[in-house]
Amino acid sequence: MSYRIRCYTLFDITKTGVLNRKAPSTYTAEELKVWECRRNTQANYDTILQVISLRSQPEENTDTQEKTINFKEFQNFGFLFDEEEDRTCWYFDFSILHTKVFYDGIHELGSLNTDASGVPIIKTETAWAKLPNFLDTSPELRNIYFEILRDE
Repeated sequence: MSYRIRCYTLFDITKTGVLNRKAPSTYTAEELKVWECRRNTQANYDTILQVISLRSQPEENTDTQEKTINFKEFQNFGFLFDEEEDRTCWYFDFSILHTKVFYDGIHELGSLNTDASGVPIIKTETAWAKLPNFLDTSPELRNIYFEILRDE
């Protein structure tokens, strides 16, 4: 049996395919700015995959998608986020083969949340400016969370 899991975050984790660490030297200043944003969002996506990979190999990853949310209605992020304005969150789905790999004795995904907490992440101009420079899984300031997708 396997699990299908969805990862939501307030950080831009757009999967762009920009994997090189150095921009082409022929880029103009404007092209360099676009490249840097695309590189950083890919790095954020890679960082989250690395966190997941500490305990399991994520498979069948979907492309990253954006969703516009309001914290008053979409309450899976930290309860101290009380903004009235709509915000963007990003998410993707993945599968794991072993269902107990993230179980911490209390919650099915407890170890995954513990592993993600405090991991440095890159704030891009596409993400909310009030976010810290790290992943937070605390109830107060949760900016990333994982949920098991159940058959509907």
